[in-house]
Amino acid sequence: MSTKQAGFTLIEILIAIAIVAIIAATTGPYLMGKIQSARISTAKTSLRNIQAQIDLFNADTGAYPETLKDLVRRPVNEEIAKNWVTPYIKDEKKLNDPWGNKYNYQLTPEDAEHPYELSSYGPKGKSSPKAERISVWNL
Repeated sequence: MSTKQAGFTLIEILIAIAIVAIIAATTGPYLMGKIQSARISTAKTSLRNIQAQIDLFNADTGAYPETLKDLVRRPVNEEIAKNWVTPYIKDEKKLNDPWGNKYNYQLTPEDAEHPYELSSYGPKGKSSPKAERISVWNL
């Protein structure tokens, strides 16, 4: 009778763990870069979609929304609200960028280059410098 048992030795298990760790260490940063790139692309697409809804809101009401929430629910301003047709964006969560921050929106003075500013802080959040923010006007 043989007393030899089937299974892996401790050395074989350690070698397998080391191989998996090496693979994870080499592919992890690559995958994280792809995830960040996908989030940036998603933010750009969302900004374009919000911009289109802002323009539609303007075409319907004759004014730009005071806040992005005016795209989701009827504006408080009765003059604008009387021509408000329907929610231009159905889910308020779509007003958040892929990093969980609200998109930045504000009306600009009449002599400004654009009628409003619409942007995302980007991957670094609110601490990002203005140059790193993703603006709808720079897409």
